[in-house]
Amino acid sequence: MKITKQDIIYSLYMADVEKGDILLVHSALSSIGDVEGGADAVVDAFLEAVGSTGTIVMSTLTGWSAPFDARTTPSAVGKISEVFRKRPQTKRSLHPVHSVAACGRYADYITSGHENCETGCGKGTPYEKIKELGGKIILLGVDNDRNTMMHSLEEEIDAKYLRTLDIPAPTYQHGARKFTLKKFPPGHRDFLSVTPLLRRAGALKESVIGNACIKVIDAKELYRLVMPLLTSDPLLFICENPNCNSCNWSRAVYGLKRFAYKRYAANHCDDKTCEICVI
Repeated sequence: MKITKQDIIYSLYMADVEKGDILLVHSALSSIGDVEGGADAVVDAFLEAVGSTGTIVMSTLTGWSAPFDARTTPSAVGKISEVFRKRPQTKRSLHPVHSVAACGRYADYITSGHENCETGCGKGTPYEKIKELGGKIILLGVDNDRNTMMHSLEEEIDAKYLRTLDIPAPTYQHGARKFTLKKFPPGHRDFLSVTPLLRRAGALKESVIGNACIKVIDAKELYRLVMPLLTSDPLLFICENPNCNSCNWSRAVYGLKRFAYKRYAANHCDDKTCEICVI
């Protein structure tokens, strides 16, 4: 059965989306099923659901092995975000890894100045602005492990496992050869553990679009509920899997285990840009 734009709009309203909302959307087109009109129909549905007074924002995350160009560097987080990025009326923020695309009432405000922020997801970034504006996080066919806002929480506590990396300078930094990423979030994190907490507290609304579950999270409530837990336990998002190199490293940084670089040298990864192996 084909999923139409009107089906998507109806499901969004059932999940507490309203006219005038500011939505940070994370999505997986393939999870929905057969969408009439494809990714363009999904984008149209979101824009229509929030109306002329609302704003749609999508993370357009990218890698760091080549210089970032806001006009041409594609989104690395799905077809819907890439189609949205290419819309003529869409604005894109200038950050070489954690850029966002936005369309609507607050698009200019949300995307402006990202290149001047100290970090990708913290103070002054689009992610903080969305939270302060009372925005909502949309997880369409994905869960909190794809929620970029979670990195803002890690930055807020200045987690020790966040890293500093030098990468090729983006094209808007004319003449520069490198860009320094600060508080960069490497590797795996167990963000899925907060989903039951949000559900019990009523901070998460759920519906279905085709075959996909859609979760709608109040950004301020996410902060209110999770920040006290993360402050008291900075390893809250670090998993207990003994075979997880990334989380093992994060625990070692906090002094809970003896630091052993040999563990990482022997993992035989051939990805030269791997965020875990560059440790």
